[in-house]
Amino acid sequence: MKVTILGCGSAYGVPHVGNGWGNCDPNNPKNRRTTASILIEQHGTQLLVDMSPDYREQSSKHNVGKVDGVLFTHPHADHVAGIYNLPMMMTHFNDVNLPLIADEFTRENIERSYWFMFDDGVKIEYFGAGRPFWHEMKVCEPFQVGDMVVLAFPQIHGRMQSMGLRIGDFAYCTDVSAFPDKSFECLRGVKTWIVECNNEHDRGSKSHAYLQKVIGWANELNAERTILTHLEYTMDYDDITAKLPAGMELAYDGMVVEVGDNTLFQPKPMSKVHNPKFKP
Repeated sequence: MKVTILGCGSAYGVPHVGNGWGNCDPNNPKNRRTTASILIEQHGTQLLVDMSPDYREQSSKHNVGKVDGVLFTHPHADHVAGIYNLPMMMTHFNDVNLPLIADEFTRENIERSYWFMFDDGVKIEYFGAGRPFWHEMKVCEPFQVGDMVVLAFPQIHGRMQSMGLRIGDFAYCTDVSAFPDKSFECLRGVKTWIVECNNEHDRGSKSHAYLQKVIGWANELNAERTILTHLEYTMDYDDITAKLPAGMELAYDGMVVEVGDNTLFQPKPMSKVHNPKFKP
């Protein structure tokens, strides 16, 4: 299994609007970060996790066209705003439909925010015969996308819930400030872990994790490799790298991670969610 980090930046990227680099050295290309998203590939199956506002740029850079599903971790704009690219994205699908995978809360909030894409009275023009449609994922119920068996589990992200995911020995956890006990147990035995580390120091955020908190999680899990993502403008690549313990590293845009492809869970069928605009 191969994981490509399409973007490893926090909500506003680096540099943020106005050419703001913060503590990050603009001469180091690993400090230039688009908003957080990954592409997971295994045996010909491609799963896109989140569609950031930078998805058009990310998909062009990494030649991402047809995928086998798009999984949304939560409905914040820096993880879903790229959804407006769906009409053009469907040019790659011909008569194949595209599963959009989310829990009920995330789906409902995406439909509320991007109502014009879901209102049957708005004539959105899709290119090609294929159409996107919703699949609903359930907490801690494994489901299958192509050759991948995915386990999604809840995370605390301030006043809302985000979803982490695990595929075999790999896990991805972005936008998390704490884990319910059951969710942390889902991470036991993981070997490669990509996890949010928004900033270096504790600033009292109830939505995001900071360096010492993430180091504590990683020590408890004892993963072979922990990669920090969702990095803001205070997280200079070289400066933070020098402070990391063995087995931990910072992500960068375009980073490719090779991981095992074994299956740990037995999948259950996902529920199809019908709506006037997106029909399977």
